[in-house]
Amino acid sequence: MSQIEETNLINTHEAQQFDVVVIGGGMVGAACALGLHKVGYKVLVIERHPPTRLWFSASDYSPRVSALTRASENILRNLGAWQGIQDRRLHPFVAMRIWEANADEEVVFEAQSVREANLGYVVENNLIQSAIWDEMVKAEVAVMTGCELSSLEYDDTLYKSKIVLQSGQTVFADLVIGADGAFSQVRQMAGIGLDQHDYAQCAVVGCVRTEGSHQDTCWQRYREEGPFAFLAMEQNVSSIAWYLPIQKMQWAMGLSDEAYRDEIFKASEGRLGRIVETWERAAFPLTRRHAQHYIQSGLVLVGDAAHTVHPQAGQGVNLGLLDAASLVEVLTQAKEWRERPGDFSVLRRYERWRRGDNLVVQRAMEGFDWLFEPDRGVKDQIRGKLLSFGNIVKPAKNWLIKQALNGREPLPKLAKIQHVSLFK
Repeated sequence: MSQIEETNLINTHEAQQFDVVVIGGGMVGAACALGLHKVGYKVLVIERHPPTRLWFSASDYSPRVSALTRASENILRNLGAWQGIQDRRLHPFVAMRIWEANADEEVVFEAQSVREANLGYVVENNLIQSAIWDEMVKAEVAVMTGCELSSLEYDDTLYKSKIVLQSGQTVFADLVIGADGAFSQVRQMAGIGLDQHDYAQCAVVGCVRTEGSHQDTCWQRYREEGPFAFLAMEQNVSSIAWYLPIQKMQWAMGLSDEAYRDEIFKASEGRLGRIVETWERAAFPLTRRHAQHYIQSGLVLVGDAAHTVHPQAGQGVNLGLLDAASLVEVLTQAKEWRERPGDFSVLRRYERWRRGDNLVVQRAMEGFDWLFEPDRGVKDQIRGKLLSFGNIVKPAKNWLIKQALNGREPLPKLAKIQHVSLFK
């Protein structure tokens, strides 16, 4: 395993000036940094936890994965990171099968129905991050790791932000990008409010090997306690997403391996046979969060710092990468027009572009969550009719597939295949 080379680290204690400072070097923050560096901005990434770039184990699996859409694939291709993911590990899935416990109806979404090779790829999150960091190293993007924020102030006379780290080091930036996750310090220091909704659920995640083949298919069963899903990975290996009431999170994490396998078998209705092997598991509470504003003069939020969404459709990372690609496009245009990257009017273009789309997806996920709550009444009847309708009315089903796979227009250029002209 290898960490970022020392030549890319900023070790001096002297104050330095950058066009853009990205706080948070996860998948979305790193994508922002790499894209902005490629179009000529002087960028610094500040990341609390130094990542190991070359992580890979053919026999071990990380618990956190993403189902990458075609739009996300295109963004990563255009950033140069896709090859690094392919060199490590990824798996395409060609179909999704959705059914409800105690019901006969099932809806099937297939790539071939929209003339696509697949419906996306399941990839471990740390592999995506590693591949983007590889490209940052090649591009010689400046990074600081093992650092924590002490204060963040914007000077509206100098049009610059002053970033002070707990080490005492100071950095100045025309624009600060908050990409530091759901509990964003940047958002809190900026005083940006947050709208929240607690789902009273948790998600238990991890990879398992099943007796039967997943058939390159993602399987999702709606149960009274919440959905259960298999996300297809390597041969007979799937990532699970097991949703439970929040009060059962510690119970699930405390299960013995044997009991864990038994519970997964029951939750999945034995659809893929017995669970024959498990790897590391993780669990986290589910909360919808949405920043009341994405921007201030000299500051912008992206990814989980701006929004979190119910993960049952796997849209979190995909929305974050669309944020990154949209911001890169807006700031590329600002550079061409000789505008300051931190100007409110510039950042407002990004906020108008992304906030509404993210809100639509959040509400859609909440609608699914509401609809599939058992009530043994009207909703039960509606669900049965919708599942039947989904298989009968193919144009509607195919439209949903294309929306989920390709994203909703207007898409940023980086999300469209062969649009690398942005970097020329």
